[in-house]
Amino acid sequence: MSYRCYDDIKNQAGAWKSALAAVDERIDAVRALVGDSVEDVLFTSCGSPYYLGLSNASLWREELGTRVSVFPSSEAMLFPDATLPRAGDPLLLSASRSGETTETVKAVGAFAERFPGRTVLVGCKPGSALDKMAGVSIMIPEGYEDVIPQTKSFTSMYLAAQYLVALLAHDTSLADALKALPDTLPDLLGRCESEVRRIAEADWESAVFLGGGPLYGVATEATLKLLEMSLSPAVSYHTLEVRHGPRSVIEESTLVVSLGSRRGGGHENQVLTELEANAGSSILALSPDDARNSSNDIFEISVDGDVPEHALGLLYLPLLQLLAYHRAVHKGVDPDESRNLTSYIELPEG
Repeated sequence: MSYRCYDDIKNQAGAWKSALAAVDERIDAVRALVGDSVEDVLFTSCGSPYYLGLSNASLWREELGTRVSVFPSSEAMLFPDATLPRAGDPLLLSASRSGETTETVKAVGAFAERFPGRTVLVGCKPGSALDKMAGVSIMIPEGYEDVIPQTKSFTSMYLAAQYLVALLAHDTSLADALKALPDTLPDLLGRCESEVRRIAEADWESAVFLGGGPLYGVATEATLKLLEMSLSPAVSYHTLEVRHGPRSVIEESTLVVSLGSRRGGGHENQVLTELEANAGSSILALSPDDARNSSNDIFEISVDGDVPEHALGLLYLPLLQLLAYHRAVHKGVDPDESRNLTSYIELPEG
């Protein structure tokens, strides 16, 4: 049996190209909104798009030299004085596949009451409530999926947010690297899917996803994908933080998935070596380069490309989506329609 989300995962390169084109089309409008500089940038969304904010915050800090905060939309909806600035000229960046999620609509509304016209939306559904509320909208309809798990919508919005800040910061090196990713993806998926499937069908019961810096948000999104697509228990941690208590629950039946960085590679490898020795767990190490780990017992998949540190997550994510998909199929779970979930949340008034 084939599932719709599998096609979304395998064919998302087209949505990535559309995301780049959508940013190119709207960059002048965003520049006019931002002006010469911005002191505060806020990311707010729900579910997967919230993790998009976590994944992109460090890049925006580095590229623009600005303060960046990230919070779920529900926090701004319920506690606006604790999350939203009271003065200044901040910029709100929100992402939403449906554009209709109640918490995000209310969060953007609360922000707009204080700072009218200062919201940039990255989304997939033109004409949605959020599209109508935003000061500038970057729409990627090719990224929209009609299933519960967000796969190509998440990655295309993630790419758009990275490309947007690269253009705002006039970082041509990063922008050029991001523009090359859609052509890289099909070969990567073709080369690595069989190994990902073998790991997905291995003998483990729960999973721990590890990532640091810009990859922590990717680790949290990968955790959500495994939870909602395959109904498998999973948690995420900053890589080195796993030593500070969490590794006490890692055992032989745990799959540890490491999202390797260039900056932290040596320390990250040491953590994996310790987990292998102490817990005997299965380990999947995603890495930017070949031959990062010396142990033959650590499954390693390299993206093997000259990809900037902040863009590594864009190549890791489709592999992690395939891990969740093949785990679901292996368990006999429908990955398109997860238990107790809907494609977006509408809250009753009150």
